Amino acid sequence: MTWLQLVRLVTLCFTLACGIIVLSLASHVTSLSEKYYAIYYAFEALGIAVGALTMLTIPVMIAIDFLRTGAFTSMVVVELSWLSVLWVLWLATAAQTADQTSTAFANCDFGYAILDQVCNETHAIEAFSFLAWIVLMAYTILLLVVALINGTRDAPMWTSSVKQIPSIVPAPLAGASTQMGTVPQHQQQQPVAGQYHGQQQQQAYAPVPTASPPSTVAYSTTAAPPAHSPYPQV
Repeated sequence: MTWLQLVRLVTLCFTLACGIIVLSLASHVTSLSEKYYAIYYAFEALGIAVGALTMLTIPVMIAIDFLRTGAFTSMVVVELSWLSVLWVLWLATAAQTADQTSTAFANCDFGYAILDQVCNETHAIEAFSFLAWIVLMAYTILLLVVALINGTRDAPMWTSSVKQIPSIVPAPLAGASTQMGTVPQHQQQQPVAGQYHGQQQQQAYAPVPTASPPSTVAYSTTAAPPAHSPYPQV
């Protein structure tokens, strides 16, 4: 498991835990509000809805990614779209809770157990909603940056899953590939140039055979006169 897969798993599990906590607390606060005041507030309903959506979708995303590779729910474009919607909902829940309870529940010291409990639970709803928003938004930004970087490096991952392309693809070494393509040609040309130069040297310094000069000795076909002898010839 690479670092991006680990970040994804931790983010989804933490968001699921926040969803369970917010759903439970918002349901309990809603029951108390309807029991004692016969009303419920908007942040309670929003917390129940967002918590339920988180509990329904996040486990499905985790389970399908473990069981199947390349599923529709595991695509990066689908994951980015849904998680972006989810963190916007978590931000709305946190903001709505803070807006409706910041004045009434500024200090949880009413002297009544039920009011103190409701105050503490609304503060917990606000805190876990903000945490879920921050974690989901940070992961979606990280995943978007990784997808954009891989797209510029000829490795698009929009229709793939984090399981298939789990990290940033290394950048292609353009300079090294160009150098590797030119060096062999240079090395191939060197022996040819040296051989041609050697041939020129051999042609320049090779001794040129010359024709032997014609012999100056003349041969006669007539017999030479005998040498003068002191004895009379018969």
